[in-house]
Amino acid sequence: MTEWWAVISFRGVARIDPAGLTGLSTSMRKLEKLTPEEELEYLKRIHGDDNSKLFSLMFECFSVLQNRAQMLLSLIIICLTITGFSGPKIAQSSSFSRLTLGYGLIFVLFSALILLMGPLQLRWGTRYRTGSIDDSLVALIRRRNSRTMKYYIAGLLLMIGFSGYVGSVIGYLFILEQ
Repeated sequence: MTEWWAVISFRGVARIDPAGLTGLSTSMRKLEKLTPEEELEYLKRIHGDDNSKLFSLMFECFSVLQNRAQMLLSLIIICLTITGFSGPKIAQSSSFSRLTLGYGLIFVLFSALILLMGPLQLRWGTRYRTGSIDDSLVALIRRRNSRTMKYYIAGLLLMIGFSGYVGSVIGYLFILEQ
């Protein structure tokens, strides 16, 4: 039985035979970023011309985005709930805590807004169509890519907002020690 290793990097996943590790830098290929049209052609090479499989795949992608966006929204709700209970006390402790709590709150709210206007926006994939099935699939791939980018932006804004919350709590704890 041949042993294979999976190498995960920011450029994707590659399967590597451990016996061939000597020429690793030259044997690994850089993954290409495909345009929506190229991605559709690639998916057709994998799945054939079965459009129902291709539509199912697109709908599964939207489902994954929806689930991940709901997870981020849950973190946002927890953050806002904590702010409601302990935010006023933290904000009263110092101007630093007040400032960092305020900017944390702003970034968390922007993150929620982007999630609600992006990945969590409800649009049925079969309600809209273009001239052909291929054009409709390309449009779905573009919509998926757009929502994925909004998901990443919302996650980044949420992390910036969390850093504000952590800064305010640290400021609060330093005030308590004095």
